[in-house]
Amino acid sequence: MIPGLSGVHGRRRERPDSIPLRLHSDPPTMRDYRIACATYNGKLVSGQVQDVLSDSSEHLSAWLAPSLAHPAPPRTENDVRSNDPTEANEGAPDLVAVGFQEMIPLHLALAGLTRHALDVHDDKLRTAIESLYANSGDDGKVRYSLVGRRAIGGIALLVYARDDTVATRIKDVQVNTVGCGVFGLLGNKGAVAIRVTLEEDGADVKADSSWTFVTAHLAAHQGKNEARSSDWRNIVQRLVLDDRSREAQIYETGHLFVFGDLNYRISLDSPAKLDRESLMGELAELAVNSDEAQPPSKLLAQDQLRQEQQRGVTLHHLREGDIGFPPTYKYRPGSRDEFSPKRVPGWCDRVLYASAAEDDVKVLSYKSVMELTRSDHKPVAAQFLVPAAAVPGRLAASAPFAIDSSWRSKQLIGLILDRSIGAIWCLVMLAGFNRDLRLGIINISILVLTILYGRHRFL
Repeated sequence: MIPGLSGVHGRRRERPDSIPLRLHSDPPTMRDYRIACATYNGKLVSGQVQDVLSDSSEHLSAWLAPSLAHPAPPRTENDVRSNDPTEANEGAPDLVAVGFQEMIPLHLALAGLTRHALDVHDDKLRTAIESLYANSGDDGKVRYSLVGRRAIGGIALLVYARDDTVATRIKDVQVNTVGCGVFGLLGNKGAVAIRVTLEEDGADVKADSSWTFVTAHLAAHQGKNEARSSDWRNIVQRLVLDDRSREAQIYETGHLFVFGDLNYRISLDSPAKLDRESLMGELAELAVNSDEAQPPSKLLAQDQLRQEQQRGVTLHHLREGDIGFPPTYKYRPGSRDEFSPKRVPGWCDRVLYASAAEDDVKVLSYKSVMELTRSDHKPVAAQFLVPAAAVPGRLAASAPFAIDSSWRSKQLIGLILDRSIGAIWCLVMLAGFNRDLRLGIINISILVLTILYGRHRFL
């Protein structure tokens, strides 16, 4: 993490001498920002800490750097990076946000055993990101610093800032989590938010810019749209950040990016009735030919998320790039393009955004990576170009729900439940030789019955 910033509700401290400041003889012109967001629901392997980043570096590169497969966008009059020798590779994002769901087994996650997993993911992510971009520097690489990281349950978010463009201008970092799973409180479902405030000192304006990243994991299953809407409501009401010593919601920002396993599926009923067997056949062909084929508009019209957004009940005011990839769920683990018949497929994994730039935001790329086969989900990544004129702006849309006045107490109760259930679950798993929950329950039952029988016999 960048020195001088605290990890929780970060306050600005004195900038250490080890982070050099760039000095300009004249005020710099504000510049466009390139933002990258990536999400992956890593396969949950019972009883083991699953390293979802152990796939080949080639596939990891394809996930984290979709810009490599696309030409750089044409420069705008406000994009002055060509005048800066430290920014020779304009394809390198200024901010990179990476979200995970089911990062480690849930019993370990609820018990709070995420520090090691985050350390492993941080090291691998930083290495992978930095290895993708070359510049004119002496060491031939663009460098990134970890801005913040946090996890709740198996949901994790890590945000990185590019050293030569934004890292030295970080003014504040805010981090918070919300659990909205079982009882509406547990961390098996929920979200993590990280807000980064940057100092902007352009020739025409002196202001701060605010960038908010949220990774979420909403309720599962085909018929649970109402539960997903309820999860989103809880996220908006209880994922509260500290903005100049006042409570602020995720919409009180200039640029909001929401991504994760949102769990919306393909509707079999609306607007058209679909035969499940025929649908699975069409999707199988689409997945096999994913490099050339595009999802037909009639199929995208069945997407539950788009339908629920049109109804105004979830993911309010958020936009999305054009979907040009097959559904991201549910695949047979180990298979590139074979769907599992157990679930109706869907575009569960998404990246959405809202920005002060509104229509002027360019979605440079939006893609899934079929070659990652460890999970029953496919990872998704998107890159955006935010024009300079809108960088210090604020969202025109306000939050659809007010802050829940009891969010702090609910957060505490959720944490207590997480740790209690996680600890008990870990003990049961241990009794099952760390392999099978049912075996653990059987072994504990046998132990309890043996103790009771012994006490009764010798009384």
